[in-house]
Order: sequence, then C-alpha cells, then structure tokens
Amino acid sequence: MARARLCTTLAAAALALAGCGAQQDAAGDEFAGAEAEVAQVVDDLQSAAQKNDGAEELCSRILSRELAGELAAGGSQCIDEMEKAIGDVNDFDLEVTGVTIDGTTARAQVSQGGDEDGKTATFELARDGDGWRVTSLAG
Repeated sequence: MARARLCTTLAAAALALAGCGAQQDAAGDEFAGAEAEVAQVVDDLQSAAQKNDGAEELCSRILSRELAGELAAGGSQCIDEMEKAIGDVNDFDLEVTGVTIDGTTARAQVSQGGDEDGKTATFELARDGDGWRVTSLAG
C-alpha cells in the first residue's frame, strides 16, 4: 500500500515538475500577499526542476520534510526519486490558476497549459517558518 501511494505521489510530482516554465509568472500580478508567496513556491518548484541539481533543491527547500520522507520510503532517497520523476516527464506548461489560504495551510490550483484535456492538479502547502513548503502534489 505504501509503495502504491509513493508511485501516485511520484506521478503527481512528475506533473508538477514537467514544465519548462509557466505560461505566466506564477507569482505575477494575479496574486498578492500570502497568495503570491504560495504561487511563487509553485514557480520555484518548476525552476528547480529545470536545473541539473534541482532534485536536491526540491527535497531540501521546496518539499515539506514529511513529503520528502514519504518519497524516501522504501529504501530510496528523495533526491533519487525526484531525479527519476524529472527525467520521466514530457515538456508542457503549468499555470497557477487559483490560490486559497486557510490559516497555515494553502492550496494552489495548477493547470497544464499546453494540454487540450485541461488537466489540473492541486498542490497543498503549509507554512514553515517564514515561508511555504509543498506538502502534497495531487492530480
């Protein structure tokens, strides 16, 4: 059961990490304040995925410790799993279409901009100190 959950999480991570850049700056003028901070984390996630050493940044700075630990379950390392996810994706654009905040948690709705089927995902985030970290990548 844990392995199936890990595979689902990795598939969602692959969706999140596949973009070569958002259609618009995720933290652009559409969002302000804490909503802009949440949108910026999604933008940072995409930027990290484009870097050669992006998996390390994702696991140490963008994903929550709990999510990184979940990805590391089963004898693998978060960085190894993120490198696989980054390598297994096709190129498409992602766009943050909405952000909702409820206290110390947030949800970012993300659409796959270049997809005719209009696929969307919801990323969940939690406040961690002065910033936000991704706690869930769901399709």
